[in-house]
Amino acid sequence: MKYIINHKIFILFLTVIWCILCGSFSILTVAQGFLFSSFAVFISCHIPGGAQFLHSINISFFMFIRFIFILFIDIYSSTFSIFKLIFTSNISPRLVPIKTTLNNEWSIFFLANAITLTPGTVTVNRKGNKLLILTTYPEKSDKIINKELVKALRKGVKH
Repeated sequence: MKYIINHKIFILFLTVIWCILCGSFSILTVAQGFLFSSFAVFISCHIPGGAQFLHSINISFFMFIRFIFILFIDIYSSTFSIFKLIFTSNISPRLVPIKTTLNNEWSIFFLANAITLTPGTVTVNRKGNKLLILTTYPEKSDKIINKELVKALRKGVKH
């Protein structure tokens, strides 16, 4: 129980990601996500180095909510952009290196996962604060990372 209390924001984040990936926010899906997320945190606290890694996270609750809200908007707007690219046959996959202004390990972790959750982009590699992104957007790097998302992460995740 103490693991759930100590890592409630991270478990909430994992639960939301679970619901997004399942495509449902029904009570059953949320309950499953909460159980699986709690179990993952519990297991992570019992592997070597896992407890120190999880204890290093410090997330502001309101900035986390803002991050999730911006992420939802990005996911839906990117979905429509990808539909447009598909119907116009304007898809040109390419690898784009991007240097983020984030230095916190958790912030970069959340950003890389947000990029992967957004349609049309996948985080392929990370070295320090540099990300390698596979994108389907033709020659537009501004669609890859939302500046508001980075701003929410910078303010909300402390190390």
